[in-house]
Amino acid sequence: MTEGVAAAPRGHLHAVDLMRVLTVALVVGVHTVTHVPVKDTVAAGALTVVFHSSREIFFVVTALVLMHGYGRRAVRWTDFWRRRYLCVAVPYAVWTLVYMLADGHWRDPLGAFLHTLGGDLLTGGAKYQLYFLLVSMQIYLCFPAIRWLIRATRNHHGRLLGACAVFQLALSAAIHQQWSPGGLVTAWVHGPDAVLPSYLLYVIAGGVAGWHLDRITAWTLAHRRLVLGATAVSVVATVGIFLLQRLALGETTVDASGVFQPVVVVDSLAIAWTFFTAGVSWVERGMPLRRVVIALSDSSFGIYLAHPLVLMGMTTIAGPLGLLSASTRAPIAVVLVIVVGVVAPLVYGIGALPAMLLRRTPLSLAMSGRPQRRTSPSAPAPAAREAVAA
Repeated sequence: MTEGVAAAPRGHLHAVDLMRVLTVALVVGVHTVTHVPVKDTVAAGALTVVFHSSREIFFVVTALVLMHGYGRRAVRWTDFWRRRYLCVAVPYAVWTLVYMLADGHWRDPLGAFLHTLGGDLLTGGAKYQLYFLLVSMQIYLCFPAIRWLIRATRNHHGRLLGACAVFQLALSAAIHQQWSPGGLVTAWVHGPDAVLPSYLLYVIAGGVAGWHLDRITAWTLAHRRLVLGATAVSVVATVGIFLLQRLALGETTVDASGVFQPVVVVDSLAIAWTFFTAGVSWVERGMPLRRVVIALSDSSFGIYLAHPLVLMGMTTIAGPLGLLSASTRAPIAVVLVIVVGVVAPLVYGIGALPAMLLRRTPLSLAMSGRPQRRTSPSAPAPAAREAVAA
């Protein structure tokens, strides 16, 4: 399983630092919106379907970072897997246990507790964001094959992306329509979240971007307005199709705003490119607020893992205070502005503080998926560069 002695990964991607910060903010936003009583309204659904792109962007970023770091050099795969799985499997197990305890399973008999724990470890079912860690582990396992494919098709990446796009659009339509052909395919279509093939296009697109990173960066900097304009059109189209499905076709808000549907495929790639544009533009401008952005990026995986716990706590407090019931009486637009503009940033900030503090303790690996930081976040250590892309 060795192609040679592993060299040091290529340089740190500061543009990706900002992408991580923005993507985690989008994740916190979508989960905050879906925690308020107005989540089933049309306005909340329109926000949700756009914010759902955060899921796909995670996989684009993960593959981009992997291909940039390992795409063109010799790799000792046993070392690669050991390093990567240590940074994912440990926090996955720890946070599965944390959320089981937070959900009250500590009251269960030992046998029932262990049965639930085993099931949650296999499925990521302890909390709604943990599927990402399961898929990440699948990406790491399959990365030698992914890298081989991208290298073997180096002169045909347009065709490769086209084939993957057709597959992703067809799969998304099948999932959205709950296609049931029978057997394992039906099981996949009805439970796609924690399965790597459900995100094939995003992984391949991220890998191709990592392979051509210099060219894509130059093109992006020269065509920023085009990227932003295309993304704006994509977002408008996404909301328009949501409204069509919700108001004209009679779908529920949950179904019409679902993450697996063809329009989200296009919207996710567009927003991912916009985040990349923001990242490379930030680097070009000399990285203003560099220490803040890099510190948030360095703690982003910890924020991602912890934010549902923060939401659980805030919801528990908001109920007795009457804030949740008040949100059902206030104008929906006002509620959503407060949720997105105040509550979501508060959730992000509350999650960020302990994540940053834990990065300097021996608990860093278990709680945030990164080895204990012993250097300034403005100059990421090699170990930090190796950690999971989220």
